Amino acid sequence: MFFIKNIKLDIHIKNNDEEYNYKDINAKYKDNKYIFDIDNDKYEILINDDIVFHKENDESIIDFIFKDNTITTGTYYIKDLKFYMDAKVKTTKLDFDKILVEYKLWLQDEEIGNFIFKIKVKE
Repeated sequence: MFFIKNIKLDIHIKNNDEEYNYKDINAKYKDNKYIFDIDNDKYEILINDDIVFHKENDESIIDFIFKDNTITTGTYYIKDLKFYMDAKVKTTKLDFDKILVEYKLWLQDEEIGNFIFKIKVKE
């Protein structure tokens, strides 16, 4: 039987030069998946041999896969335009113990920048 565990998370996000820190985010954890909301964004982070990242809001849906030192293909969907953009994601650092991802992002072959996503699980 699978159960859902309610947990709290601290989350750090860095988009190029902008940094955001969120404390005590209510989340659910089930089968290696973290599910939580920040403002109007809904996140699902699945951790197995890699990290699967899903983010959705009223404007867009983002799906990325992070594999250490690997370039993977993802999608960035703009809802209003009903338009998919190809995303290339190069994971430059992946730490499963700290749930830390550092990566470079390209959309439609245009470099967007460097990003960091870190989750700290609070018991």
